[in-house]
Amino acid sequence: MISRGIHKDAIIDSEGICELPQTTVMEPGSVIHVGREGRIQLGERNIIHSNASIRIARGWLVTGDDVSFGPGCHIFEPHAGLEIGRDCQISSGVLIGGLNHGQMRPDLPMRRQPTESLPIRIEDDVWVGMGAIIHPGVTIGAGAVIGTGSVVTRSIPPNAVAWGSPCRVRRMRNGTGLFSSTTDGPIRLHLGCGSRYIPGFFHLDAQLFPHVDLVTDVAHLDAIPSATVDLIYASHLLEHFGRWEFRAALTEWRRVLKPGGRLRLAVPDFAACAKLYYEQGLADGLTGLIGLICGGQRDSHDFHKMIFDEPFLTRELQGLGFRQVRRWDWRATEHTEVDDYSQAYIPHLDKEDGTLMSLNLEAMR
Repeated sequence: MISRGIHKDAIIDSEGICELPQTTVMEPGSVIHVGREGRIQLGERNIIHSNASIRIARGWLVTGDDVSFGPGCHIFEPHAGLEIGRDCQISSGVLIGGLNHGQMRPDLPMRRQPTESLPIRIEDDVWVGMGAIIHPGVTIGAGAVIGTGSVVTRSIPPNAVAWGSPCRVRRMRNGTGLFSSTTDGPIRLHLGCGSRYIPGFFHLDAQLFPHVDLVTDVAHLDAIPSATVDLIYASHLLEHFGRWEFRAALTEWRRVLKPGGRLRLAVPDFAACAKLYYEQGLADGLTGLIGLICGGQRDSHDFHKMIFDEPFLTRELQGLGFRQVRRWDWRATEHTEVDDYSQAYIPHLDKEDGTLMSLNLEAMR
């Protein structure tokens, strides 16, 4: 171990841009390889511990000040770029890989399969625990902690404590979960919010949008303590869970609701779909009934796996301990101005004379 400078047994092999300040520390056995199409720019007082390696034949790595790379840490080919903020700790044995390796060409040997590269961003003051693996395409928010051995396949929000394979948010660093004990007013969650923002709600989704407070699998609300939420709103989300999955999601949502808390659901109304099909078939094709039943299929999250009508969903909710199940009117809610699928009509947008194709039910815990 050394406290300053580059040890004689460290290796720097660079044909590209390699900018190391005089305050850089490289311990014995540490390696930097930069190819002709590569670039590395370290901030002040970065430490590369023994047997850590950074390989960038093509692509780039830029770090802030006071970043440490633990013993045996490996950064491999961030072709689309890797940005690490200041005051970050990348612990021993961490692997940050910049490439996804293809596998769909059986006519080619595996080593010749096409690869995909996505950018990685680690914001300020992040601690990545020993042996964690960070996949391409993720952002780890400022102040986040990633647990030992985690496999990070999706973005993690700021100040989250996350672990597991796949890595999921378990709590926030204030110790109370997604929101603090000083949050004013009712606590309302918008699950599977997508691109839609509702003022006064906490937004949770599997994908990162600018307004999303927590990127997570909404079937597992580990970051939220039990009996803390006043209202859950989930519009055209439940049908994305399979026939053996949706009950577990409802059970988890009930767990976080306060006694007397409200679950507000909107799902495609299979009874309305069946009636319309009987009357006119698939006259409006992909824009109408097919989308309601099968999903838009625009990405891997946009497939429907379940169908519901009012008697069936009412029985399921009651069987899980919900009570006072009833229909709700989108015109009389906090989100009446948000044009989401709870306001789905055929013909499209004909909210006066069209047929409402969404089954909107709410229930109390």
